[in-house]
Amino acid sequence: MFAAVAIAAFASLAAVAPAHAGCMPLGSAGGLISKNGLIPGKAAVNKAQSKGGGKVIKIVLCQNGNSFVYQATVLSNKGDVKNVSVNAKTGQ
Repeated sequence: MFAAVAIAAFASLAAVAPAHAGCMPLGSAGGLISKNGLIPGKAAVNKAQSKGGGKVIKIVLCQNGNSFVYQATVLSNKGDVKNVSVNAKTGQ
């Protein structure tokens, strides 16, 4: 069971990675977060976990013009992999 979940999570990450053009890892986004008054990364992780019903296994901050969104991959408590978006300005 664990192996299947790990494979699904890895496959999901591989599939999601190219779709994140204009995005940066959370660890590199501190300056962008503070400069633009965005919600902190920890708050985004908490919101994504709540929305996805599980644990965040990857999160990036994406920018499209003046619009910012956190894109998270969440491993749900049931073992499903979900993609969750969190508005970086409002937390919704």
